[in-house]
Amino acid sequence: MNKNIHDRLSVETGIPNLVQILAGQLSASDLNSLLLEVFSQKTSKTTPAELLRTYRQNRFVQPAPVDAIAFAECCLEWLKAAQIAGFQPLQLSPVCPLGTCSVVATAHQDKILTALRGTEVVADATNVLALESAVRRQKQGYPATPLHFSAVHRHVRAQEVPKAPGFSAHFGVLCLTSAGRDTGSFSFETENLRRHIGFYKTVFEKNFNLSPVKIRLIALDAAGEENRLFHTVLSFLRKNEPDWPLEIIRSKQSEQEYYRRLQFKVVIPGAGGRELEIADGGFTDWTQRMSGNRKERLLISGMGLELLYKLRNGLI
Repeated sequence: MNKNIHDRLSVETGIPNLVQILAGQLSASDLNSLLLEVFSQKTSKTTPAELLRTYRQNRFVQPAPVDAIAFAECCLEWLKAAQIAGFQPLQLSPVCPLGTCSVVATAHQDKILTALRGTEVVADATNVLALESAVRRQKQGYPATPLHFSAVHRHVRAQEVPKAPGFSAHFGVLCLTSAGRDTGSFSFETENLRRHIGFYKTVFEKNFNLSPVKIRLIALDAAGEENRLFHTVLSFLRKNEPDWPLEIIRSKQSEQEYYRRLQFKVVIPGAGGRELEIADGGFTDWTQRMSGNRKERLLISGMGLELLYKLRNGLI
């Protein structure tokens, strides 16, 4: 919260430390009840004309500029392809627990559309798939066999929208996750990175006739430590997928705290000979931290499905 706004509200209400009182001294249920009453009184004073004006002005509520049926068919095509590749499709809720992104990832809560009743609007479905993976794997006793999930979801994000064609406050994304257990020698990491990258590469080349599909492998090196994960994965891919065009980039772990040790990007040819980074992924420690089990492993990835649709249909 902006400090100037905080100070002004404290002066106008005559209640010093108003935010700290609401956040720290009220229970979650009491705060929820208070906010429900506040918004109930707010909406009771709203006129239909004001509602229409808000609809015109609010960037979060505008319809997406895509053909609804054609885009739904596109989403279905990708979900079917992911299912063939072994990713179980899930239909997620529009909302998720409060803190789903900010508690385990690096996203600030200000960038999330926070709701009531302990929820927020989904801003990244991979975080939700991580939660579902942790619940199911804990219930199953953490088996060696990984869980692979897919979802096409409409993300809503509250940060400033880039001033570029094709970007909006809400957009469709394909998300994949693989959650499993450390079985030694980085076998989970190598096999599942191959699974994610291979899926994107196969669909782009066979379904869309896009070639070459290049893979950017980014080593996230910690100071004074050998990045054994990255070196193992790189050797594995060079041996088992020698035809994959790989571009190697070295970076610092301290500059990218979202992923751990390795990040990848899928690059497709764009208009005018340009390259387009269309998918992104890497390893995270989310399920470890959620479950308290340090042997758990998680690979996530996501693709700008709506951005791809707009590009292929000349909308941007």
